[in-house]
Amino acid sequence: MNEEISVLSVQECINTLKEHITYFLQETNVNRRAGYQDSVRQLLKKTGFRTLKNVVDLKRNMDNTYKQEPNYLNKKTKLQHLDEKSHSIRSMIRECEKLMDNEQAFFIMANDPHMAKTCSTVRHDFVEAYHALMEIDRQIIVYINQIDQQNQLYKKIRKLKYLKDQLLIKTETNITQVLEDNNPLWMESRQYSKIRLSLEALRENDEIGQVLRRIAERNGIQKTSRIEAEPLTQEDLQEQVQLLKEIDPTEVWNAFAASSYNLFEFILRYNYTTKREIEDHATLFCQLVILHPDECKLTGEYATYQNIEYPIIYAK
Repeated sequence: MNEEISVLSVQECINTLKEHITYFLQETNVNRRAGYQDSVRQLLKKTGFRTLKNVVDLKRNMDNTYKQEPNYLNKKTKLQHLDEKSHSIRSMIRECEKLMDNEQAFFIMANDPHMAKTCSTVRHDFVEAYHALMEIDRQIIVYINQIDQQNQLYKKIRKLKYLKDQLLIKTETNITQVLEDNNPLWMESRQYSKIRLSLEALRENDEIGQVLRRIAERNGIQKTSRIEAEPLTQEDLQEQVQLLKEIDPTEVWNAFAASSYNLFEFILRYNYTTKREIEDHATLFCQLVILHPDECKLTGEYATYQNIEYPIIYAK
């Protein structure tokens, strides 16, 4: 589990992005300008990817902190720090959006359809991150309120226990009156005991059957007659074999971890039992990255295969 939210890595990408945009605007050589333009596009992708990754890590750390941290003060303090990191991520998103809005000169001069597609994808990632951060902020507030309520209840219980040990609980509190005024028995659900009739009684007593039929009619239960199925044909009895496209992701990952290929190239080279389409490879790629996020080594580079652009990922 990645317990560190790398907000600084996103800020570093934004700072480098500003620098390369400045270099592009000041450069006169066509080839070098193309290099700076490609670097800006890659940095935009990296910024969006790292932002979403930080949001996922933030939510996971928030839930683990609330469920696993045994110390009350540390739990509350950690949640408050995670809330601060949530606001920091939101500030980074606003800064990057402001950069894309203010640097119109660069995007007009670039005039690249790939750049426009990248900007649209990054903005979509930021909107998704915004919505997730709003939910995280709400959940952190709920967790902190629950912690405060549990702490107040714990203090009251400790005080009552102290008074009980000192034999002062009846004289110093109104607990006797409170217990006398409360009648929690009516709040309990009514217990119904099922009476199962014996088969002998059902066979020998016709009145029981009539009573059961009247109860079934009153409850709208209708007895359906059983329909005899048609006999099986010789075709139904023949063996039919159907090969499924499903594979074991764990087996594929273990084989990938022992190889030297990047993940997408390995998926293309893997020996499958059935024929698979490029969409199946893309789905398996995303599934393996989601199942093994901490075992993936992101290079920050991208490649294209059949109009599908994918990040270069190796096993750690």
